Amino acid sequence: MRRRIAGALAGVGMLMLLGPGAALANNGDVILPGSQSQVDYHAEAAPAKPAPAPGGDTIIGGNIQITSDRGARGGPAGACDPDPRFGTHPRPDDEGCTWDEPVGAGQDFISFGRHIAAQDAPDTSGNTGSGGGGPGDLTGDTDTSPDGAYTPVTTPTRENFNGRGGLDQGGALFMDSRPVLDDEDLNFRITGTQIFNYLAPQGNADNRWRRLCGEGVVSQFKDNAPVTDPPFAVGDTVPFVIQIWDADWKDPSDMDGGNQDYFIIDVFPQGTSFDVHSCRAVVPPNIPPDNQPPPPLVVPTPARSRASRSAAARRASPPSGPARSRVRSRCASAGARSAA
Repeated sequence: MRRRIAGALAGVGMLMLLGPGAALANNGDVILPGSQSQVDYHAEAAPAKPAPAPGGDTIIGGNIQITSDRGARGGPAGACDPDPRFGTHPRPDDEGCTWDEPVGAGQDFISFGRHIAAQDAPDTSGNTGSGGGGPGDLTGDTDTSPDGAYTPVTTPTRENFNGRGGLDQGGALFMDSRPVLDDEDLNFRITGTQIFNYLAPQGNADNRWRRLCGEGVVSQFKDNAPVTDPPFAVGDTVPFVIQIWDADWKDPSDMDGGNQDYFIIDVFPQGTSFDVHSCRAVVPPNIPPDNQPPPPLVVPTPARSRASRSAAARRASPPSGPARSRVRSRCASAGARSAA
């Protein structure tokens, strides 16, 4: 079931087309609207549990953090900053919000280190799986394959996320060489090697969401087991899109049960081409559908010769000279007869 997409998708780019009427994205959706058929691997960090005050807990370990000289920590985060922890886990859409480099000067980057732990019990309200929670619940694996490149398996193992990247003090893009993603089920690791873009909704550095696009090299995660064949192979260079939300960037979340945040990753197959200036969805051109009715048939009027045009013009023009005098004389005679 392995797919090796190279030349056929090389020109597709990461300028994923965004269809009309796009709504706020929700849990399970790919990050870039329109990329559903090109995302081999999708995973999301589990949400916090909506427990009573002081409340909450998180079923993922570690922390996700925004560090920025461009935004103000605390206070209102502005528009396009939905809280993804509860309900349908909403996130900013790419049509009404747009994404751009965080406005300002100095550094702005994300650090993320997360491990998706086992499903909790007896309170399963924040679990990502459909089971009863506890050590025997294997339904909480968060990885899916939107384009059907592989069939996810459910085991007690989980995914690990680790990385650091964004804009340095001088405003240049950077990304540490870290294992951005470990998947214990499929036994592969993706180590980041290059960053393409780093964005915030509306370019607002006060916003709690960030998006990083880059690529990394696939390697074997554990030496005692081979990499599961689909969707990746050792040595593949695969593009990825990471999108995070950091609650602490605006309001301390310790009272909510630890560091409250959200993590999403999409991994594309080797051969998919990023546009280094993009990392965002774009509106497609207004191209009419193929089933439009044909335009009405217009039959051109045959052209007339110069001689026929001259004759028509002579017939349409009033007489002049002697001919005009004869016409007047005939009209006068006719008038005299009528009077008699």
